[in-house]
Amino acid sequence: MFFASRSAISNIDLESQTQTNSALTSFRPSQSDLVRLKTPLGKLLTGTPAETMPKLRTLIQQNKPPKVTTVGDVVSRQTLSTGIQVDLRILDQMTLRQRISAVEIKAEQTYRVRNPAGVITREAWDAIKEALQHTEAVIYVDGEEDLLAIPAILESPDKAFIVYGQPSQGVVVVTASPEVKHEVREMMNRMTEE
Repeated sequence: MFFASRSAISNIDLESQTQTNSALTSFRPSQSDLVRLKTPLGKLLTGTPAETMPKLRTLIQQNKPPKVTTVGDVVSRQTLSTGIQVDLRILDQMTLRQRISAVEIKAEQTYRVRNPAGVITREAWDAIKEALQHTEAVIYVDGEEDLLAIPAILESPDKAFIVYGQPSQGVVVVTASPEVKHEVREMMNRMTEE
């Protein structure tokens, strides 16, 4: 069974719940935070994949982040097809809520998790935490991966890149800085437990 990181969920008392094995299964963002998440949390690279991938490659070469995580099928597939080194890819085999052809990505570690739309499951969170310990991992999500940038940001080392698609605009590159982690922790503190 997977459990979320205690450090990432500072206002939720997990210790007593994990000891009795009645741990929470998921976290649901507030409506105001869902609205906030529609705007980029980081730098927006505008354009088509053919335009954004060279920009992303340049940012990675210039900044040398300790880890790069992609969240979403299009950005995960595009980085793979253009040879951009990614440590963790998170996919749900969907784009714009439409099923797309399945693709199997070879990786050092592969995880399969459940994560329904609109929540972050503990199973998915802990898989992200574990996967970030490897240099090449893939997480296939049964459900939806949209909110999984949140645990990816919180579990990544400082200065890591978390990259996700911004529909009809391009890709967003979030640097896991103390400021961004603080904002995301505040969102976690407002989430409801299910």
